[in-house]
Amino acid sequence: MGKIPKDIFKAYDIRGEVGKDFTPLDAYSIGLGIGSQLLANTPMENGSYLSPMVLLGRDARLSSPEIAVQLRKGLIETGCQITDLGIIPTPALYFALSHLHIPNGLMITASHNPANHNGIKMVFDNKPLSSEQIQQLYHVVNSRSFTLRPKSQQALIKQPILSDYQQAIVNDVTLQRPLRIAIDCCNGVSSLLAESLFTQIGCDVYPLYCDLDGTFPNHSPDPTKPANLHSLQQLVSEQQLDIGIAFDGDADRMIAVDTNGKVLWPDRIMILLANSILKHHPHAKVAFDVKCSYLLPQAIIKAGGIPSMCVSGHSTLKSHMKEINAIMGGEFSGHIILQDRWSCFDDALYNAARLLELLSEFTQSPTQVFAEIPDSYSTPEYLLYFSNATKARQTLAVIIQLAHFPSAKKTLIDGMRIDYDDCWGLVRSSNTTPTLTFRFEAKTQQRLSEVKQYFRDLLGQIGITKNLPF
Repeated sequence: MGKIPKDIFKAYDIRGEVGKDFTPLDAYSIGLGIGSQLLANTPMENGSYLSPMVLLGRDARLSSPEIAVQLRKGLIETGCQITDLGIIPTPALYFALSHLHIPNGLMITASHNPANHNGIKMVFDNKPLSSEQIQQLYHVVNSRSFTLRPKSQQALIKQPILSDYQQAIVNDVTLQRPLRIAIDCCNGVSSLLAESLFTQIGCDVYPLYCDLDGTFPNHSPDPTKPANLHSLQQLVSEQQLDIGIAFDGDADRMIAVDTNGKVLWPDRIMILLANSILKHHPHAKVAFDVKCSYLLPQAIIKAGGIPSMCVSGHSTLKSHMKEINAIMGGEFSGHIILQDRWSCFDDALYNAARLLELLSEFTQSPTQVFAEIPDSYSTPEYLLYFSNATKARQTLAVIIQLAHFPSAKKTLIDGMRIDYDDCWGLVRSSNTTPTLTFRFEAKTQQRLSEVKQYFRDLLGQIGITKNLPF
């Protein structure tokens, strides 16, 4: 077994290109490392260690079965007991943690990354691993500091969870009237239940790419890229449906489009959800990441809540929400967490059901409902690629050093966000790819062009003038 590249141990998870950065044999070593870490935090009983219990799920990528075999092997050799949930959405794993009373979970997935990538999302003691914990795991794996234990008597059992998960959502959500919707599952794991789920809660469902296929033959499993929404927009417009909803590869993120094909970005969806939730939970806190619209905190305050901006990343969002006791939170990338009922994790299927429930309470169409929410001129995320993550981070540091915006509010919790009264711009380094991420928003098209130019000028000062994404 060769040395595992450090770059695949990212801020929120493990992720890399299969065969190049990440191999099934790497998964075996990682399983040994995870099992060793769990053992170190497992109490003893009658002079011997208890066997750590671990849930294991996987997406439908072609590499996932062999990675699962090797990951299980490493875990079992450290004495862990594995409950294998099979092919499931990531939120079904999160649901199973509480439903089955098992505190540790691993999900084999590369989320929204291309089909030739894979990785592992990790939960220890009902909490996602922090960036520091993931780096500690890398050092355990790299130094081969493993603790081996005899195989547990119940080393591996299989446990179906999808029907219980689906029923939990159905029991929680009630539509006031039926809605005609399109769903784009991108051939990802939401295909296993989305059509059935939304039909069961009372929708007339028009499915799109709802056949499970780990090669993602129709488009990449990332709904935040506008090009991946074209088929959904066309279907919703042609059939004059109420709304269209797109899920990412492992179903923990969602994006929507209205009847006219307009993209309903997650921060606008959060405004609608916050308006409803804060009616029942006045003065509650709502968390959101640095990529979200400036209209979101304004709406939260107007609805009687307390806004709180945080660093991007689903694990940091969860930690921040716990720290401030937030009732809900979300990211521009599509991770949304609603804690006013039973859910306490980022679950695109549940969030979509909650959105539909809310929209069903209005006499207006969903398009009209969203049209009444204050709007702006905004951009999707723009990505500027570098040869490696270190180069991207070094470039960001230089940009921040050169930046001079005396009349703007500068926020440096995650990259650099510059806020004026009528526009803002953001540059940050991605935690999952070797890129700098940019996003812009303004009250007018002219101000949007101007704030983009501010950032182009900054890049120009360090010699980056060609192939800019904006």
